[in-house]
Amino acid sequence: RIEAHLRREARIQGKTEFRYDNDLIIDLNSRKVSFDNQVIELTKSEFDIVAFLSRHPGQVFDREMIYEKLWGLDRDGDNVTELIRRIRNKIREHTDREFIETVWGCGYRWAAK
Repeated sequence: RIEAHLRREARIQGKTEFRYDNDLIIDLNSRKVSFDNQVIELTKSEFDIVAFLSRHPGQVFDREMIYEKLWGLDRDGDNVTELIRRIRNKIREHTDREFIETVWGCGYRWAAK
């Protein structure tokens, strides 16, 4: 089981660019998000959320889980809800498609297509 998990993790780590609808591109190496060949400027925290959610499409994460997975329990500051609102606004400047969905009462998920 451990070897299978390590193989899956190696596959994920080996893939550095994710494409969604052939228009949204998330490049993990250069930490850039672009839509239709136009770069969407994201802060470090915003990019971390996009990268995390996009690697787990369809899976629901609550705010606390996102915060803990990305920054641990010791960090203070960023409000996940506000960061997601800003991400949505920045993506909305390029497309009407919602990539981050709200699951009311549960959290957020990357829209799986």
